Amino acid sequence: MTEQHTDLAVEYSIPYILRQVAAIQADTAYLREVLSKLAEMSDGDSGDSGSPGNVQGQAKAEAFGVIVKSRETTNQQILRLYEKMYMELSKAE
Repeated sequence: MTEQHTDLAVEYSIPYILRQVAAIQADTAYLREVLSKLAEMSDGDSGDSGSPGNVQGQAKAEAFGVIVKSRETTNQQILRLYEKMYMELSKAE
């Protein structure tokens, strides 16, 4: 299979798919970046007596969870596509 992508032909093959899957597995830079940015943010203070407490720390944790979940969902979708491509290429060989 070949795809034309802005004047660059990409040859789809089983080795290509395996390299792409490995790249997805190795791509953790976004996690390190998010952790770094969240670590730089203030956790706030606990507030006055009777206040809800430190809600910034909880909000940071929830934000991190949403980011990771979104990225992992995207990765799963990409992997499903590569799985289908792999199956089709396997049949052709």
